[in-house]
Amino acid sequence: MELVILDRLDFSVKDNVRVANEFEILNDLVVTQRSTFKVDKKELNAKIGDYLYVKKDGLYFGVIESFIKENNYQLISCYDFKEIFKVEVLALSYDGNLADYIEGIIRTTFITNSDSNQNISYLQISKETSKIGKLTFEDDKVMTIYEILELITKMYGVSVRSNVVFDNGSFLGLEIRIVQISSGVKIKADNLFLDDLIVNDSSKEQVNKVTYYPRKDNLFFKDIKTYFLLKDGTISEDVSSSLRYEKVISKAQTYSDNDYLDIPDKVKSILVVSKEDHQITFTTTKKNSIEALNELELGDFIEFIYKGKIYDSVVTGLKYINNMEVVHVTLGEYRVNLTEKLQILTKGVTSNVGNVTINNQGYSDLDGGEF
Repeated sequence: MELVILDRLDFSVKDNVRVANEFEILNDLVVTQRSTFKVDKKELNAKIGDYLYVKKDGLYFGVIESFIKENNYQLISCYDFKEIFKVEVLALSYDGNLADYIEGIIRTTFITNSDSNQNISYLQISKETSKIGKLTFEDDKVMTIYEILELITKMYGVSVRSNVVFDNGSFLGLEIRIVQISSGVKIKADNLFLDDLIVNDSSKEQVNKVTYYPRKDNLFFKDIKTYFLLKDGTISEDVSSSLRYEKVISKAQTYSDNDYLDIPDKVKSILVVSKEDHQITFTTTKKNSIEALNELELGDFIEFIYKGKIYDSVVTGLKYINNMEVVHVTLGEYRVNLTEKLQILTKGVTSNVGNVTINNQGYSDLDGGEF
């Protein structure tokens, strides 16, 4: 495997390195992971903060965090490029084209920032979706760009991906693509005999009822509004619905006159089906006869069916260990590892920040049925 070291300041090539058979590439949407590469080179023209790019299929682009020398080798540790979005900004409410909103935040922070030291001159942005959405934040709300992007992805299926840009074979820059995750895959695991399949469910019970009470100082709106999460993932105000959960887990909120029209959007942030509150792991290969498994990307929607239970999920982890042809896939946001659990607990945005509705139309039926 060939690696390229790129200068963070101007994106110029500083070094080319070969991996000495040992590497771990860890891509994860839920927790911060470190990818490591053991290289057979004593001296590297690189420093902490520079970029590392895996040439094969552009599989990984990360930021160098540390070097450890081991006899005739060096161990390079990196974190994923998306971690640079963990910069705090003022979260402003918005109603319109979400790609414009995302572009505005990234451009203001990293391209046209009044602090030139924070700007990344080679950064480009492309908008490949025109999805309309509404975001409602409290006044003076501060969040990281990473958290805002996570919220938008969960609510509307709009995400960002990064691509290295070339010009006649030379490294030109880095492109942030704003894309729509518009389709998903249905995996009937009982029929596929997936290697190393492990399914872990969270024991946490999900809120399925929320009541909004008017504040005492409201002048115009004094209704008590109650919403219910139904078993099909929709939200209803029908207390008699046959799709309500038998066991009620409720939550109460208050609203002001200014909040009234935004209540339906806020409800989505609470009554979200625990679509990702599980961890499903399995191993597949790049040469799998099932094409859909060969093309999985982080953020893809998955309907995973196993032992009669349906998991509406998301691809949150892709891992490669010493072999680029074997992929270890993780679905869902629940994590079994204690260190990863602690990371999730300290995150500013958890799995209960938005609502993802997976459209069954257009899914591939992976057990040989209709596509």
